[in-house]
Parts: sequence; structure tokens; C-alpha cells
Amino acid sequence: MNDFFTAFQKELTHAVHTDFTQLAQQLKSETIYAIALVTDSDAGTVYMAVNTEEGLQRKIEHDKNEGDPDTETYRATLRWVPDEWTYSDGDLKPSQLAKVSRILMEREDYSEESQSEFYEVATAALQQLDQEGLFIDHALRDQLTLFLSVVDDDRVDAIENYSAKLLNSEAVYEQFAKRYDGVS
Repeated sequence: MNDFFTAFQKELTHAVHTDFTQLAQQLKSETIYAIALVTDSDAGTVYMAVNTEEGLQRKIEHDKNEGDPDTETYRATLRWVPDEWTYSDGDLKPSQLAKVSRILMEREDYSEESQSEFYEVATAALQQLDQEGLFIDHALRDQLTLFLSVVDDDRVDAIENYSAKLLNSEAVYEQFAKRYDGVS
């Protein structure tokens, strides 16, 4: 790992810890079921998305009232696509992840190797925080899915599945891997 990503991992871990702690305080008694670190196709930005069962139900009801379809495919999209989720570090003023994202944007190397290093570092940050117990005060760990996602990229399913396999129990991963099964 190059020096940039060695230092970046520390910054990212601290930022996720800080932002998640602040965001979780706002969620009070809602049940968190998923947390994702999301980047773009160049791994040039990063944000954290969080969704809750209650937030998902509110979104489904709102969209149904607006005339959007209420199909299994639509529900699966709302449940598992971080861009559709209720909460993110963008809800925080200031967001530590926004600062870390600017650091990531300023790097000079956007090669595939650099992108791979970002994915390794982001996975390691979530693993460390999970092992430290950050998420279990706010969610039942065997019902929480951690993963990385990428917007506007054909690799999204591969990146999400690979990271989910590394970050979760086998049972949680198996459920996540089937998230779009049976929907068309």
C-alpha cells in the first residue's frame, strides 16, 4: 500500500467513526439494517449511507402515495441501493467524511491499482470499526449488512458482493447476495 493510502486509512476510519456516531444519535430508536461506504467509478469521492427499516417503510409509503410502483423490484432497489437510502453523512454539518472525500479527490493517481487500494482501505476501515463494536450499539450485528458500493459503474454488483462477503457473517452475506433474486 502506498503512503497516501496508509495515511488515508487512518483518516477514513476516524471520519466514519465520528460521522456514524453523530448520525446514529439522530436515528434514536430506528433499526439500522445496512451501512455502506459509497464511491464513484474512479474512487475519487466517498460518502457513508445508512438505512433503517423505518426509513425504508417511510420511503415506500411516500413513493406509493406519489404513484410510484409498489413491486418487488422497486422494493429491492429502495432497500439495497445506497443512493435511495434515508440517511447519509451529508445530513451532518460538518461531515468528517466530506473532508476525507476532498483529500481523496486531491490525489494524483486514479489508476485501477489506486482504485483497488481504495477498496482495500475502505473495507479495512469498516472491519476495524466493526471489530471495535461501533455498530452493535445501534443495530443487531447479525441483522446488519456492511458493504462498499460504487455509483455509475458496471462493477457495482461485484464490488458490493465481494465487500459484503469480507465484512459480514456467512449468513448475512448469503441473504445479501440474494437481494435481487426473484425480481425482474
